[in-house]
Amino acid sequence: MAVNFEFLDTFDQKQVLIVDDDEFILGVLEKLLKLLGIEQVLKAGNGGEAREVLEKHAVDLLITDVQMPELDGLSLLKLIRTGQTSAPIFLPSIVVTNLEDEDVLALALSLDVNGFVQKPFTTPMLIKRILVALSESFQEPSGYPYEGVVIESSRLQLDDGSEVSLGSEANQVIAAELGDNVTLVSLFQLKPDMQVAEDIKTQNGTLLLPRGFRLNETRIHRMWEIRDNLEKRDFKIMTSWPQN
Repeated sequence: MAVNFEFLDTFDQKQVLIVDDDEFILGVLEKLLKLLGIEQVLKAGNGGEAREVLEKHAVDLLITDVQMPELDGLSLLKLIRTGQTSAPIFLPSIVVTNLEDEDVLALALSLDVNGFVQKPFTTPMLIKRILVALSESFQEPSGYPYEGVVIESSRLQLDDGSEVSLGSEANQVIAAELGDNVTLVSLFQLKPDMQVAEDIKTQNGTLLLPRGFRLNETRIHRMWEIRDNLEKRDFKIMTSWPQN
């Protein structure tokens, strides 16, 4: 996958919103960002405050904690992805979480988060995640609406409580006998528009991507980041994916 780093020409002009209910963490993040040359840093103590900031300021990147009062980080991200804030739905967003919290990983993945970082922060890891997040292209997955992600649940569900349904095209493919229509592809050979022929899960069985899902750039990058959590690193892929 080609990575677009054209934004580096204006990297020091980027405006970043950091969200955490811990003032100390906000201070650490702000200091690290300024060490990286980013001077325009906005802060919010929870998702509700962050939403207000987004109404007043054009932000280039969001870095948010998950567990916060009033409005948590994943609910904030869902509001952004579903167009319920003044921010663009494709706003690059990084979630601060423990990678052992696999329910959070799955939900963040379903909202096309642009990166995961863990506490304590390190400058090399933060700059790496920021560079990747700002370089990613946005592609909303067909048949998997962001509106259908239920934050209160550890599973990907629709608002009526039913499981996320596949698009009609995916259902037709899966309904057929796969046979020779499946090939095994390693994690680092995955490409956008490949369609998975099996559920992709963590080692503990948490569903990350359902069978039939058509991969996009953000999901592939996140799988790279959480590769130590994955059940395996070779996946069955439907051979009908576009070759271009």
